[in-house]
Amino acid sequence: MAHPLLEYAKAHHVPIIMEDGLSFLESLIKKHQVKSVLEIGTAIGYSALAMASLGCTVDTIEKDEAMFRLAEGFMHTYDIEKKVHLIHADALHYDGPLETYDLIFIDAAKAQYKKFFEKYTSYLNPKGIVVCDNLRFHDLKPENVNRHTKQLLKKIEAFKSFLKDHPTFETVFFDHGDGMSVSQRKEK
Repeated sequence: MAHPLLEYAKAHHVPIIMEDGLSFLESLIKKHQVKSVLEIGTAIGYSALAMASLGCTVDTIEKDEAMFRLAEGFMHTYDIEKKVHLIHADALHYDGPLETYDLIFIDAAKAQYKKFFEKYTSYLNPKGIVVCDNLRFHDLKPENVNRHTKQLLKKIEAFKSFLKDHPTFETVFFDHGDGMSVSQRKEK
């Protein structure tokens, strides 16, 4: 049987991580022995709960009021061990308390990925990883979309270039889910 949050997301068209993307994320958590996660973009809390089920503590930031309220309800029901800490804020402007994390998972406003990456990597543990989702963005082609989506695709491509050329992070791109990247600080 599918998870109730997965069912809810499908029924209500809530964008959540694809199943093979989640499997990939779970394998990274195990491989890198991740214990603490900062997630940018909660939606209804599906990926946060999945990461918490692997023993991680998860701080997750969501700016949309309705999504935040839904996530609160789902956490109340499914986060039995209280491993997920919901933060209702715009991640671009959040300046509240944060820990340092083994994993930063960015799955929010695609046009802001570079800003999220620059703002939050200071909270990454030395051997930690940053995972970004939706870098293929449904394999949309610029010639087949409206002007707004074309701009978004350009920003995603610019972000991928930013990662490829980053002076202190090494990034590998994967086709899992809707396209994912894994960035880790370069060895000194």
